[in-house]
Amino acid sequence: MSDEETQGGESDSLSQSGQSLEHEAWNRQGILELLRQESSPHLFDPKFRRHYRQYIFQAVLATVTMVIVLLFVDSLATAAIAAGLGSSVIGIFINPSGPTARLRAVVGGHTMALLIGSALSLILFSSSMESFTVSHTEFHTLIMAISVGLLMLVMAVTDTEHPPAAGIAIGMTSREWTPEVFGAILGALVVLAVIKIVLRRHLHDLL
Repeated sequence: MSDEETQGGESDSLSQSGQSLEHEAWNRQGILELLRQESSPHLFDPKFRRHYRQYIFQAVLATVTMVIVLLFVDSLATAAIAAGLGSSVIGIFINPSGPTARLRAVVGGHTMALLIGSALSLILFSSSMESFTVSHTEFHTLIMAISVGLLMLVMAVTDTEHPPAAGIAIGMTSREWTPEVFGAILGALVVLAVIKIVLRRHLHDLL
């Protein structure tokens, strides 16, 4: 065997050894396992080909539902509130049997957010606090962040975990409280609840 072949063999061996050690290091940290769990080799969901009609059906239903919801809140609510309700619509139609799409979670989570946001709004925009709130935007921003943390705690304690509800808490805390907005959000929640109940047998998990 020539010296070049010997050196080549040793180089390949060292390269394989290095790769093995690197692979082992990644495995020890659990990174490879995490990547396997959190990623997929497929660009598109393999189930789509078999159930594309169901996918399209639920996407159309989600669109119609969002149109109805926006009839309640579009002209009254902030972008955060509309985004929170929109996220709920997606959750209900893409994973209807998921824990955050339960009726208790959807209605309960948004109700908790509505109450917390309303309470903070009434405090922030009261006659004694309004000028301070308006002139100190950093303080107002901090209170909006606190509303999310408080909401998370309350939802966890009451078993009403629904992440999109954070949009309601932020939206209500960011503006002066009005009965019109409060009532509009309640109306939108009723719409979501009714649609969830009526369509429950026709919806399938798309995850």
